[in-house]
Amino acid sequence: MRFHKAWMAVALLVVATACSKRAATPPAAAALPKDTLPKELVVGTSGGSPPYVTRRAGTISGLELDLAAEVGKVLGVPVRIVDVPWDKLFDELGSRKVDVVMAGVTVTPERQTRFAFAEPYLRTGIVALVQAKDRERLGSRDAACKSNVKVGVVGQTTGERFVREHCPKAKVRVFATADDAVLELTHGRLDAVVGDGPVLAYLMSQQAVALELVPTGNVDEQLAWMVRQNDTALQQALNGALETMRRDGTLDRVLEKWIPQVERVRNP
Repeated sequence: MRFHKAWMAVALLVVATACSKRAATPPAAAALPKDTLPKELVVGTSGGSPPYVTRRAGTISGLELDLAAEVGKVLGVPVRIVDVPWDKLFDELGSRKVDVVMAGVTVTPERQTRFAFAEPYLRTGIVALVQAKDRERLGSRDAACKSNVKVGVVGQTTGERFVREHCPKAKVRVFATADDAVLELTHGRLDAVVGDGPVLAYLMSQQAVALELVPTGNVDEQLAWMVRQNDTALQQALNGALETMRRDGTLDRVLEKWIPQVERVRNP
């Protein structure tokens, strides 16, 4: 009887060890189709939209670059970053000069007609950024859309589309980067800047002038990585890598590094 109990203990130990080894490798990572991936992952990005990508003194850094590096680690492939202007970024993907676009891209029906997306890595919304002294005047959800205020947006973004569609009274000024728009706001030449919550939350934290975020009611912005429609192997691999990064805490760590008070702009 003593021998039988000892044998059972050994068997249970072997089973537990095997299970722990399987659990150590997240299922998403184990299932990645690595044999169909490019030998080098070429990532297209644009350095004018912090915190996703920031270009300063000839170098670029940011949330998307950190995520790209982590994806490369999970997939086991080297990553090469290609920095191009935002208005040329989608064409670079379509012409196969890059494999994936990682640049704070929002999923929209129009973009889905041309490209495919990995699962969203962040759900957020469009917000307005105003000077704190104007909070009483512009602090309501739709104040910037119901009055003749000067609103800055970044061209060809969902922020610009939101203002064009929902704010007919606004005097719209289009900028190349969110940095440029926020600078005009701090100098009092704009009443508000409308755009992605994470971008404006980051820029708010970088200014000496007191600024505040105001919700707009657009609460379902999904940020995701974009690939060509027929590149299902890469799409699946990116989804697997993202799941692995969620499980081990890497995704939250990178988001919290680059987006101050990320919970303020994150939607469930």
